[in-house]
Amino acid sequence: MKPEIPPELERYLALCQRIYERMERDGTWPWPDEPDSPDSPDVIDSEDNPNDL
Repeated sequence: MKPEIPPELERYLALCQRIYERMERDGTWPWPDEPDSPDSPDVIDSEDNPNDL
């Protein structure tokens, strides 16, 4: 038996799907196809950070 999904959740998921599909089409999906690399400019080195977060 399939559980009933509230209409609000159905609308939200449909919106998420449309946004994802548009970003895939436009090439603006925010994550790269390659795995993260320590040489990536987006990586922040925290060794010298005095604040232990």
